[in-house]
Amino acid sequence: MTMDQEKYNRIKQQLLDSTKWPSLYMFKFIVPNNDEKLNAVRNLFPKETEFSYKTSRDIRFIGVTVKIMMNSAEDVVEIYSRAQGIRGIMAL
Repeated sequence: MTMDQEKYNRIKQQLLDSTKWPSLYMFKFIVPNNDEKLNAVRNLFPKETEFSYKTSRDIRFIGVTVKIMMNSAEDVVEIYSRAQGIRGIMAL
């Protein structure tokens, strides 16, 4: 098992222990202030998803918050797993 698999298994178990599914879940990402990166984050979610943004003081990064109904812990982990492929992004 890789380090990433262990991390995602731990997150999944924590979500299963603490949340009743389906549930409203809040994702937070720190993204370089770059249209390509922001679009990559938007593409992790369905088209109708609402996003909120906050630019860092030096304008180099944008905080992205997404509140979305998720069906399961597995669905949450899938989003985090896909987000990991976006270079320079940080999930909180």
